[in-house]
Amino acid sequence: MQFTKTKHGNALINELLQSTPAVPLETLKEHLKLSRRSIFYTIKKTNIELQQQNLDPIENVRGSGYQLSPETRQILSDSLAIDKKPITFTDLFKNGLKFEILNRHDRVLLLQFVLISRPTTSLNQLVKIFNISKNTVLKDLENIKKALPKNIILSNEKNGKTLTGNEIALRRWVFENFRELLSLISPYMKLDNDKNFSRQLSLLERITGNSFTDDSLALLNNFMKWSSERIHNRPSCELQLTNDGDDNYSLTYTWAVSLLNDIKIFSSAEAHFLAEIVNTQAFQHISADNAMIPPLREISAKIIKRFNEIACVSLPPSDNTLNKNLTIHLVSTYYRVKYKINYQNPLVNKIKIVYKETFEIVKLAIQPLNDFVHQKLSDDEIALITVYFSGALRNSQELSRSKSGVLVICSSGIGTSELLISQLRSHYPDVNFIGPYNTFEYENISYSNIKLVLSTIHLPIMQEGIPVITVPVIPSNYDWQQIEGTLQKAGVTSISNSNKVQPSIIMDIISNHARIVDPEGLENSLRNYINSVYNTNQFSQQLTNAIYTTDVIQQNTDWKNAIQISLKQLEYQNIITDEYINKIIELTESNGDYMAIGKGVFLAHAAPKAGVKHLGFSYTLFKKPFFIQNSSKPINFVVGLAPVDQQKHLHILENLLQFIQNEQLMDQLHKIKNYKELSMLLRMADLINV
Repeated sequence: MQFTKTKHGNALINELLQSTPAVPLETLKEHLKLSRRSIFYTIKKTNIELQQQNLDPIENVRGSGYQLSPETRQILSDSLAIDKKPITFTDLFKNGLKFEILNRHDRVLLLQFVLISRPTTSLNQLVKIFNISKNTVLKDLENIKKALPKNIILSNEKNGKTLTGNEIALRRWVFENFRELLSLISPYMKLDNDKNFSRQLSLLERITGNSFTDDSLALLNNFMKWSSERIHNRPSCELQLTNDGDDNYSLTYTWAVSLLNDIKIFSSAEAHFLAEIVNTQAFQHISADNAMIPPLREISAKIIKRFNEIACVSLPPSDNTLNKNLTIHLVSTYYRVKYKINYQNPLVNKIKIVYKETFEIVKLAIQPLNDFVHQKLSDDEIALITVYFSGALRNSQELSRSKSGVLVICSSGIGTSELLISQLRSHYPDVNFIGPYNTFEYENISYSNIKLVLSTIHLPIMQEGIPVITVPVIPSNYDWQQIEGTLQKAGVTSISNSNKVQPSIIMDIISNHARIVDPEGLENSLRNYINSVYNTNQFSQQLTNAIYTTDVIQQNTDWKNAIQISLKQLEYQNIITDEYINKIIELTESNGDYMAIGKGVFLAHAAPKAGVKHLGFSYTLFKKPFFIQNSSKPINFVVGLAPVDQQKHLHILENLLQFIQNEQLMDQLHKIKNYKELSMLLRMADLINV
């Protein structure tokens, strides 16, 4: 929608039109990615244009935010013809296309999409489409050219530029980035599902017995719409079978042939490609008849078992919810790897921060899957798997469902559902969060004990009058404030669940005595400092409550004696029993060198019930390496772990993994001569606190 010439003005109007209640300033800052000062300026300039059109200006509702008057909202909605946005990609990419000012990442992403989707586009057209200078266009094109794979070329044609080359490579790039592309073009195009493709996808679910997530269905529907328009508008883009094409008589391939024939596309290569794409998407349910279920169920059990061994936890490896959900997830993971679809996980960096300990352990635990697909999974894929394990760890300590609580809804897949609910449980351990459930379960659940509904998607108001609020998968600081206020109103949490000082309170005090030049920068700095102190205090307390021993052994020894030497000090201090040491030796005899985690480090551990009385760690450096039976891996550093539960030791375990990956620290470890030097190095690595 285009109304105002003011920079960011149209984005502001769109935001206000999409919200019935007033929009808080913090929400505008986050959604528009603008500072407080820029928003005030944009509102001021936009109001001038509104008044010139005899329309009411944007209103500031005290304590609530900003809104349009009902009259202005109605007039803008009618005059700007919101419903006349293009409904096809063909219409979208006609010459009238013009995007708002975008950040560099979004602009380059859309620029590549434009160059793939349009036959040719001139420099002048790109200047108009993206509202940037010709120099900026040239710089963006040069950056794109440098990043292109060898089978894709930036070509100069008679009427402009285009991306050409391997058609499958072009479409894979679009598909890998399609979720983000749809988000960027959604203000300019009606992304309603094509009814025919919806029926066809529903038919596929009935034929195969599989069920896609809502998010997968929407993504597939729009991608099928884009690719079919591309083939019809540019017949030269239709895929042709190569010598590599193998016959495929699967139900999905047969369905793809029928669908494409119905829309006048008679290419077995196109059917092959569509069948591959469909199999890479997330499922809610997969038929037991699926050929990939038996091997991936076995691999899931191995991954869970390996996770338990590394993290010293006891998640059930088979016949449980985690194994079932993980197996379903690994089916689409397997096909993405097989068909070289590089999944772009927009939350990967946040997951690596929020679940950093779990992420590192999962990275080690998924080796059976790496072996099965003959390559290492990307961090984007590992981040998705991490969410399943984090959710399982939380659920193992979940409060009773019979208590009154908060229902959590998410239709974008089990993984992201667990990502949200595990954060909620971490922030509010005393609140009974129920779920996560999908939209179908939401419609059929009993609400007798529900006080509030939190959802990552917009939901209709419940007839029972229970409040429903929408939250992002990974909430911002502002979102957490809103969530806490809503939980308090619902009566499920007290005034504050945290003793942490709030940055906003400190800023209010500072503003009474001094002028704040950069409020946003100051608030971020305060928040980072408070969080670092809070986290350090929590970590230090866990370290202080644990018992540590260190030693350096100069003489030769065998592996059994090395384990005995390493853990005996913990036994002498009544941290563990002799049975615990024997259990570690027994596990090593049965399972080989699985406790050797790399770089000569052996993590000696067993389950807490094997004989652990108190949280403890022993660190023993052997100057002369030894070998586990039937293993060629030299071991010279034994870390004895005595865990008391599934959580308290994970911080130290994460530090150990980082220690091992630090080449400089490992070099220092090998040069150590006595236990005092060892203790000093371990303190520096935050592995001991004595």
